[in-house]
Amino acid sequence: MNSKKAQNRLLKTNLAKAQERLFAKLSGLDVSSLKISQSSKKYLKSKIGEAKNMLGLYGRLLYLAMRQSDVLPEDFVLVDYGGGNGLISFLALELGVGTVIYNDIFDVSCRDAAIVAKALDLKISSIVSGDVDQLIEYLNSNSIKINAVVSYDVIEHIYDVKSHFEQLYSINSQGFAVIYASGANAANPRYVRHIKKAQLEVEYKDREKTPDAKERDCLQSYLAARRDIIKAHAPALDPKQVEKLALATRGLIKSDIESCVDEFVACGSMSYKPNHPTNTCDPFTGNWCEHLMDLGWLESAVRQSGFDVKIMPGFYGLAGSPAKGAAKLLLNGLIRLAGKKAMFVAPHFVVQAKKRP
Repeated sequence: MNSKKAQNRLLKTNLAKAQERLFAKLSGLDVSSLKISQSSKKYLKSKIGEAKNMLGLYGRLLYLAMRQSDVLPEDFVLVDYGGGNGLISFLALELGVGTVIYNDIFDVSCRDAAIVAKALDLKISSIVSGDVDQLIEYLNSNSIKINAVVSYDVIEHIYDVKSHFEQLYSINSQGFAVIYASGANAANPRYVRHIKKAQLEVEYKDREKTPDAKERDCLQSYLAARRDIIKAHAPALDPKQVEKLALATRGLIKSDIESCVDEFVACGSMSYKPNHPTNTCDPFTGNWCEHLMDLGWLESAVRQSGFDVKIMPGFYGLAGSPAKGAAKLLLNGLIRLAGKKAMFVAPHFVVQAKKRP
């Protein structure tokens, strides 16, 4: 066995042990007693309930991020982008990754991740609050060279994916890996049917504020929010024009909606057209409601940004009832055999990218 295969075999073994240790810690964690937000408590409790499967998934992502590197875990620099509950960071720390940088756009999540890490007897190396701009500024201003950026269920919320990868490419580090996985698998018809209903809900219906809601979330229907943005920006428009524009600007953030309105006022029409029947985003934050992206387009966008890339299907976690475990085992076998052709049954997709020199 050559040294790289031996290293990767050891990495898999150490990841499995780290998953077991972290699972034991999480199982003994009294989440209710932690001084964290209600949204973090609810989310963390839900993840602990499925911790074996989630840690297996996160372990797979870390393996993909580290398997081609010659850097030892203790010297490895990992960014957990859009870290949320922090479980990817915690698993990396439990594995012995030397530098783990947690990043999230939501400052409350950043604060809560530090509290949970302390409760688990783990210490996150750095916590960066903000979007990719703030992350890049932090890395470059501190002359930090990274080895990988990892995330799960984040890419489907990023407003401008192509711009995001172009910004990632500007990080002053050579040959780093980007491993982004997402359950928003537009090739899986069962998932698509489910999520289209959710998209129509937020597009047309107002929501009530709940104790676990994030302050930055728009509770107004996205259509109504766009309608108000258009009225405020161009009060001379008549109600029919406002409604037409509100419908036609689905999937845009406030600044882009206003640009479309200006184009309409100047030209009598606008060039933008939604390219999907239900995709929609929060018009104030740009946060997509599970953006259903064509995976061919996504792969092309990442490649055009300067990365070598492939998008592959993910695998099912096997924890749970014996019957479900057996069914998932069969599906995993199909996915291994068929590769990308089995994307239609995959629970998630994985973007595996590497920055070109």
